[in-house]
Amino acid sequence: PCAGLPLLAVTSSPHDLCGFLLDLMNPGHRRPYDAVVFDLDGTLWDAAAASAYGWNLALEKMGVASRVAVEDIRSVSGMPFTRCVEVLLPELHPASAELLEALDRSERLGISKMAGVLYEGVADGLPRLAEVYGLFVVSNCPGWYLEEFLRVSGFEIYLSGYDCHGMSGKDKPEMLIDLRRRFSLVRPVYIGDTQADGRAAARAGMDFGLAGYGFGAIDGPRLSFDSFGELVGYFLEASRG
Repeated sequence: PCAGLPLLAVTSSPHDLCGFLLDLMNPGHRRPYDAVVFDLDGTLWDAAAASAYGWNLALEKMGVASRVAVEDIRSVSGMPFTRCVEVLLPELHPASAELLEALDRSERLGISKMAGVLYEGVADGLPRLAEVYGLFVVSNCPGWYLEEFLRVSGFEIYLSGYDCHGMSGKDKPEMLIDLRRRFSLVRPVYIGDTQADGRAAARAGMDFGLAGYGFGAIDGPRLSFDSFGELVGYFLEASRG
């Protein structure tokens, strides 16, 4: 429902150069990762309440009895918009263009009114990570949603690039593969909160770190963090060798 640029967006942030220069000055030391790539929902912020508000507003206006709860929205985190509608409103499948447009329009309203809530430690931690790593965001969200996150958070200046399903029309593994190729990343790590995020990272040849504080509940990743603060501490320590 939301069109965007068909290419990975590239920012002009110089922060990712810092880690590269540190490696050049210390040839005997190489950081385990040269970039950290973040999922959005359940990893950097939680906008489920705003999305649920918007969806329910649209359903009410259309005279549809169905409603979605905040936890319902969290349960489909990481899925493209149309798939979210299929899963949460199966009784309305196949969804009409009118329904999709109404849900999209009202969700935009909900996000603009309420926005999302950054997880504790993100506001302070992301700038610190940007001093030593190239930082990226890759999400299955619509283009307008990612743009709203960047507007509200002000984080674009800390990012080396970003992409989402609504901008490129690609699935998450393809976006991650494109990102690796475009930025010549040797060993990036993808941080997300669902099993699907882990599979996408594996298909792209990336290590995966679990945002255990997010929406998902999975076991097994070698890297797992109970808070964003713990994540920041781990990667800053890793950058020092």
